[in-house]
Amino acid sequence: MMRRRYLAVLLAVPLLTACAAPAASASPPPPSAASVPAPEKSYWPGQEELMEAAGRIDTAGPSRWPDGYAGVATDMPAGVLLVYRIPTPGLDAEIQALVPEVTMRTIDVAYSARQLAAWSDQVRADIAWWHRQGVMVHGFYSRSGECVVVEINDPQRDADRITNRYPRMPLCVEQGYPFVPLTVD
Repeated sequence: MMRRRYLAVLLAVPLLTACAAPAASASPPPPSAASVPAPEKSYWPGQEELMEAAGRIDTAGPSRWPDGYAGVATDMPAGVLLVYRIPTPGLDAEIQALVPEVTMRTIDVAYSARQLAAWSDQVRADIAWWHRQGVMVHGFYSRSGECVVVEINDPQRDADRITNRYPRMPLCVEQGYPFVPLTVD
């Protein structure tokens, strides 16, 4: 019997202590330096500067240089901004002047972002038509200065049909997959 009481007391003391602790202090303790989260640090040194510079160029590019600008990317390990553009006299200097704080490398391409966007619009306009032809277009986008990527179910079967419909358009026909939304459940 004594052993049961001893066991009951051993189990009850931590429970009573836990229940009484919140009641003892009516207000939460002030945050200590250890409990305040530290600001996030980027993995790559200079990442914020590169991303901000890329945003400035991508905002200005289509309107300031519509026939030469094709896109922008970052090379975080090298700390370099990659600017895709059609070689045009003075363009590189103008872009570099917009972001003098970062190292920039230009990449020669054949097509401007504006031209690829117009071609993408043609593909978008034909999606229902392709569906009626038995070709499911899952997606399309522009690859910086290179081509309009068209993602379909069966590229081996349908790539020739797609490229024949758009003979003057640079296309990259690739395997695509249907959009599957994630659910909470």
